[in-house]
Amino acid sequence: MILLIALVLWVIGMVVLMIVIRKAVDGSRTSDKLDILIEEIRMLRKEIRESKHIIDKRL
Repeated sequence: MILLIALVLWVIGMVVLMIVIRKAVDGSRTSDKLDILIEEIRMLRKEIRESKHIIDKRL
């Protein structure tokens, strides 16, 4: 009986821990910031490709 109660409490504790960790990761908005950074890098690469042709023509 005591073992069953301990097991139930352990499962509840693990669920609470998983919820807390998930909320912390979602709250930091790290994935949103990473998506913005990736998009900016793509735009910069495109800009560099376009301006490289202009630089080549001037030389």
